[in-house]
Amino acid sequence: MRLYDQNIWGNMKPDQCIANRNGLIRGLIAKYDPDVCGFQECNPKTSRAGDTPIVALLEDAYEEVCPTLADRNFTPIFYHRERMRLLDGGWFLFDGKNDKNSKSVTWALLEERAGKQRCAVLSVHFWWKWESEEDTLQRRANAAQLVDFCRALRQEHGVPIFVMGDLNSGIGSHQGEDAYREMLRLGMQDARNLAKESTQMLTAHAYPILNAEGKYVDGGDPIKTLDYIFCYGELPTSVDSFRVLTEREALDSSDHCPLLLDVQL
Repeated sequence: MRLYDQNIWGNMKPDQCIANRNGLIRGLIAKYDPDVCGFQECNPKTSRAGDTPIVALLEDAYEEVCPTLADRNFTPIFYHRERMRLLDGGWFLFDGKNDKNSKSVTWALLEERAGKQRCAVLSVHFWWKWESEEDTLQRRANAAQLVDFCRALRQEHGVPIFVMGDLNSGIGSHQGEDAYREMLRLGMQDARNLAKESTQMLTAHAYPILNAEGKYVDGGDPIKTLDYIFCYGELPTSVDSFRVLTEREALDSSDHCPLLLDVQL
């Protein structure tokens, strides 16, 4: 099974141009052909709107978990309809600070159509500000709430759980590493450390620039780590590869690089 995760930079003004960015993301997904995609900042007023809404670009191969919540869900999951079957799923907001009600969790209980193996996948986005100790505590609270939910999910279904998303915490970030360390302390395992092959840690970078032709270009090289894929509970049979995609299309599509994880259930 292949997982794709990316914060797609959708928390912008409604009149600000998405331009070619959703198309670049769709191109990356077509190239790498994941079974499951998770996004953060999939803003209903920007990423889901305009001439190239991300949902329309994916609809040829992917179904959205909880599509009726598209008007409020910033952290959606999409699964490949020919390879995966949705058994159950849901969405909830994190408690506490929550700008635009965008800091949330989408979850899906999925089954491979071919091998009938099951797993759960979550897309998450933690609180982002770093102005006070209260902000740090909010991210740690996000981690605790998330792990409590994963613990209950594991007890009910007994499947491997994959958590992917933007923690706003990590190497080089203004927010520090508290939330990431809290995830590890509470039992999450960073897929980077489990994979047989793993690329660089850094994931986030300078915003691409909207040029005179109306296209986003010149996204910077990664300078900090905010984005992760974790394993929780029963581990997959094999974690084969963890990659941070840094080709030009990826850098120009957002200020966060896509993550790619290959596992055998």
